[in-house]
Amino acid sequence: MPYIEVIEFDNRMEELIAGATAVVAMGGYNTYCEILSFDKPALIVPRVMPREEQLIRASRASELGLIDMLLPEEANDPMRLAAALKALPMRDPPSKSAAGMTLEGLSNISQIVGEWLGRRDTEHLSVVKG
Repeated sequence: MPYIEVIEFDNRMEELIAGATAVVAMGGYNTYCEILSFDKPALIVPRVMPREEQLIRASRASELGLIDMLLPEEANDPMRLAAALKALPMRDPPSKSAAGMTLEGLSNISQIVGEWLGRRDTEHLSVVKG
C-alpha cells in the first residue's frame, strides 16, 4: 500500500499529524488532542486493557461524531478494518462532523469567564450601591 505509512513512535508527532490526510491511532490523550487541534479525520482503535480510559474517550468522541471507532476485536476482522480505512479519507474532520461542537477552547473559556466576571462586577456594584 504505497500511500500508507505505519509509525509506532516519533518525537515529531505534531508535524506528522499536521501533514496527514487522516489518522489511525489507539487514542491516548495526547494523540486525541492532536487529532482535534489539527482537525484531522480519525479512526481510533482504543486499548481496552488493562485500563479503559482510551475506550471511554473514543466511545464518547464517536457518539459525538468527532471520530470513527473500531473496538480491537472489530479491527481484527480484515474486511471491517479495510472498509473503515477505505472510508477514512472521505470522512469530514471533527470541526465539520459534530454539529454545534466548537474546538476553540481558549476563546470559549475567555468568553465564559469574562461574562461571569462581568456579572460578578455588576452584582458587586449593586451591593456597594445598596
